[in-house]
Formats: sequence, structure tokens, C-alpha cells
Amino acid sequence: MPSFTNLTRGNEIGANSYLLELDRQRVILDAGMHPKLTGSAATPALPRSAARRADAIFLTHAHLDHAGCLPLAQLAQPDAPVFMSPPTRHLAEPLLFNSVNVMQRQREELNISEYPLFTRHDVHEAMKKWRVCPLNRWHNLGGEPIEPKELARRHGDAELSLIKKTPRLRANQAIFRFHHAGHILGSVMIELQAADRRILYTGDLCLHDQTLMMSAAVPPGPFDLLVVETTRGAQPSERGVTRGLVEQELLAAIRTVFARGGAVLIPIFALGKTQEILAMLHRARRRGDLPADTVPHIGGLGKVFTQAYDATADFSARAHRELDLLRDIRPQIFDLRKIARFKPRRGHLYLLPSGMMTENTTSNIIASHFLAHAEDAIFFVGYSDPDSPAGRLRRALADGDGRVTLNPRHGEQPIRSEVRYFDFTSHADREDLLNFIVSLAPKNIALVHGDTAALAWFRQAIPQHLPAANIFIPESGQRIEF
Repeated sequence: MPSFTNLTRGNEIGANSYLLELDRQRVILDAGMHPKLTGSAATPALPRSAARRADAIFLTHAHLDHAGCLPLAQLAQPDAPVFMSPPTRHLAEPLLFNSVNVMQRQREELNISEYPLFTRHDVHEAMKKWRVCPLNRWHNLGGEPIEPKELARRHGDAELSLIKKTPRLRANQAIFRFHHAGHILGSVMIELQAADRRILYTGDLCLHDQTLMMSAAVPPGPFDLLVVETTRGAQPSERGVTRGLVEQELLAAIRTVFARGGAVLIPIFALGKTQEILAMLHRARRRGDLPADTVPHIGGLGKVFTQAYDATADFSARAHRELDLLRDIRPQIFDLRKIARFKPRRGHLYLLPSGMMTENTTSNIIASHFLAHAEDAIFFVGYSDPDSPAGRLRRALADGDGRVTLNPRHGEQPIRSEVRYFDFTSHADREDLLNFIVSLAPKNIALVHGDTAALAWFRQAIPQHLPAANIFIPESGQRIEF
């Protein structure tokens, strides 16, 4: 009987990892690291025994909460090939090397003796098992492509009967293909088929166009099992609010800050958001919506990921392929070694990690230089965990509290600068995601990757459209047959 097991240590926005069992074949879907926890508590409960051997590991995209424990998954499953898209291959390597550096630093700063959980050598060894697969092309779990000329003759449900006749495949042998997920560069949904069953795992999904990333390419239903993220389930969409409108509001706010002699700090994720905002700023400068000499600053890791965006432009599912972000935009690279002499420069934009202003990251360290001055501003453009320093700052502003503690070392600080939030989400809005779920007509639905309120909203909303669907929110370690 096919089954699905939640390998995370809690059903929340954390360390994504799941085990899918299809007859005698097992695959692991993602191997993420919890961004808020440390040590083994930040890792998924990966199967290690020979009896739980995995035939393959899949990686949907190169964000830490989906890819951060990939070397650990491979140490637990040394014979399993790892499948990902070509752009994800370019992004996962620097992500994991940076993770090793962070763990080594935290070992000293936080006295975490078990860090690093894996080494640079482990990453190098893990990469030998990585296999890249293009979008929309069927492969077996050995990584061999299925004959395209045969599959091209049929579409939709007819593919299932055709697959059984393909000489390379047994009738119950699992095959897979990737679909563009629209979240960040290289992000994919994973479709698996085995024994007349169709499964779709969304990973993180975006159903609207961003600046660089085009909306997800939705495969046709129906599916026997849909494993779907629910990140924005607790956030109703605002009527009439489009991404273009939010972009114009942000640009107008930046112009206002510049006009009063200030600078803008945008705490930002080095992968995904940095490249999207850079592209948006470039277009704004060309249109005259920002001064042509507006200078954006990015972090060193942001530069590394931006190089990957440029290197893969010709063979990735992104818009504006002609745009070379580093060459055409020429962002300055922020040198953290000069932090002691740092002063915000009028008319400059600082797009610096981390997006949630995690303690001791660049944005957290320099935030005090912005908070203290009324002419400057801190603008958020992405998700902020309520318990993170960014979440505390936004909450203090909403509560009318004029002080905030971003880092215990610095103590409580007055909030004199302008602080605003602009919703440049790279996740699907909940109403769009609900329509997506309904369009696939799944028989079974596993709701994952969401906080309690988000999961509850989808659990309540889906039956109104799919009354016969079996909906479950898998607890940590729970094995569910379908």
C-alpha cells in the first residue's frame, strides 16, 4: 500500500522532508534545515536503516528549509541518487558551503558542540551523487530519460498505459518529471507515477509572475495524492492589490526617503528576493521611476547567488533572460569588515541579509544605524517570522511601541526611522492556491509547510469544493496510507 510519512519534527514552516513509499520503491522529498532551531533539533528525522532504504532523493529548490540537510540525507542514504533541476545544482552548492561556515561560527559563538553537522568534505562527496534533470521530461529512478518520442504521442491520462508498454519500465516502476514551480530560480514541483497512481509534491509554489520568475506551470490533474505547501493560508488576499501596485508603492516610498536625504535598508534573503528586487530596481531606473545613479548594495552571498542567476539565464524558466544582473545593474558588494566605520549614504539602497534580521547577520548589525535617524528607512519585502528580530520590529511598530530589541548585545533601541512592509511574496496567495488544489482534483491531500492557522484554513476550505477528498495534516513521524 502506498504511504506518506512526515519526516519533519513539527508540522510548521521549518525543516521540510517527507518519505513517499510506492509499492517497493521509496523516495525522500526534500531535506531541509529548520531556520530557527539549532543542532539536531533543526534536522528532519531521516530514515537510516537498511530496511528503510531510499531509491532516490528529490530536491525541489535551494532554500535552506528544503535543502539545508541534504548532505545528512545522503549520509543516511549513501546509495540514493539526488535529483534536482540544473539551476538548483548551481545554487545548492554555495548554499551548503555557506551553511557549513555558519555552523562553524555558531559552534564558537553559541557553544554548540555538535556543529558542524556536516563538513565541506561531506558536501563535496554529496555532490558526486547529484543528478540534474530538465523540466517536463520523464525519467526513471535511475535517472534514465524515458523515450520522448513514445511519450510525445500521447497526453494526459493516456500516458499511464503507454508507460507500461515502454521496454525499460516494469509496470509498477516509478517514474518522475519536474514542473516549473515559479518560487525561485530552479524551483520545481515533482510529479511521480507508479502502479497507475499519480502523485504531485509542490515544494514551494508561486502562481503569479514576479519580476524574474514566471508563474508556475500547472500540470493537468487528476492526482491520487497532492502534497501541498500552505505558507500563506492565514493571510487573506487584499482585493485590488497587485504586484505591480505594490512595486509602485515601494518605489514611491524610496523616492520619498531619498528626497529627505535618507537611505533605505531592505533586510532581504540572499537567494531569490535579492535577485528579484535588483531586477525591479533596474527596470525602475530605466523608466525614470528612480534616479539613474541609485546605488544598490548587496551582500557577498547575494553576489554568489546572483552569479548563478546570470550563469543559468539561458536554460532556466525565468523572464528577462537578456538581463545580466551583475553586469547591467552593477550593485556594490557590502564589506562587513568595514562595519565599524559604516554610515548610511544618502540615496543608497542596502539590500542585505538576512531577510528576518537574524541576530548577528549583516542587516541586524547595521539596523541600529538606520533606526536612530528619522530621515532613513527600513523596508521589509518578504516573510518575517513573528519571533525573529524583523518580526519584533514590525510588531513594535504595529503596537505603537517606540522601542525594540533587535540584538540583546545592543539592548533596547528607540525607533526613529520609517519602517514599512511591502508584500513581494514568492508564495501563492491562499485563494490562488485553493483554486490550484481544486483544479487538480486530488483524491488525497497532505497539507504541509504552514503554521497552525494556515493549515486549519485549508482544512476547512477544501471540502467545500472537493467534498470527497481525503484531507490530512500529517504529524511528525506519522505514516499515512493512501
